[in-house]
Amino acid sequence: MQAGYAGEVGRVNGSCARVFALTLAVLARACGGGSRPDGPTQPTTPAPAFEMHQSANFSFRYTPIDAATVAQTAARVEAERARILQDLGVPSMSRVTVTLYPDQASLRAGVAPIVGTIPAFATGLVTGPYDVHIVSPSAQPGSYDVSVANIVHEFAHGVTLVANPSFANNPRWLWEAVALYEAGQVVDPRGLAYMTSLQPPALAEMNSFSDLRIYDVGALIGAFIVDTWGRGALPRLVGANGNVAAVLGVDEATFVSRWMAYTRSRYGF
Repeated sequence: MQAGYAGEVGRVNGSCARVFALTLAVLARACGGGSRPDGPTQPTTPAPAFEMHQSANFSFRYTPIDAATVAQTAARVEAERARILQDLGVPSMSRVTVTLYPDQASLRAGVAPIVGTIPAFATGLVTGPYDVHIVSPSAQPGSYDVSVANIVHEFAHGVTLVANPSFANNPRWLWEAVALYEAGQVVDPRGLAYMTSLQPPALAEMNSFSDLRIYDVGALIGAFIVDTWGRGALPRLVGANGNVAAVLGVDEATFVSRWMAYTRSRYGF
């Protein structure tokens, strides 16, 4: 994967909605190789003509397909902002720019000068704490609510970068767990065979970019942390880059065991 990317996929709120997103660390933390588009053989996509919608704390760049809904989308994201900042211990944050692209090709072309080539399946990413790039909810298949939750998810990533600039994918399991929890992207574990067979993934396994289970269970991990150690535990873990021993006083195996017991008790399996 390109430096700093984390590919995202998951089933949101028990549906089979595919949530593809990418995240870029501010300082391009090394996470492997990548490539940038270059040379005359690269396809070109005309840049869309963006208009601007300003809400209290966000600037939404949008195209005509969002003209009827951009104010609603901005209001939905604004409604989550104060809660997420409080949850993550960030007292203030500068204005965030959210660019809504009319299609995936425009997204890929728009971010290429910043991050290079992204996978064809990607529909969203952050390129720093104050910049969200995502395919428009009007252009994505499935629920509008799911698409808005994806914007909230990416905004939560940005908030964690304000809290700890070294946090992007470091560790990946917590990076995604926090964003999934804050966006309310919960998957019912009773539909996950590895959970009902009592074989939860280890934290180290979910740090692998090839292991997509974090998108199934990340919100459950976030809920477990908050319900067990209090809301302040989440920002402390972000600040400590997921060091559960230092922050929570348990080793990782015990953390997973207790999380599994919590999840079974909560969902009755």
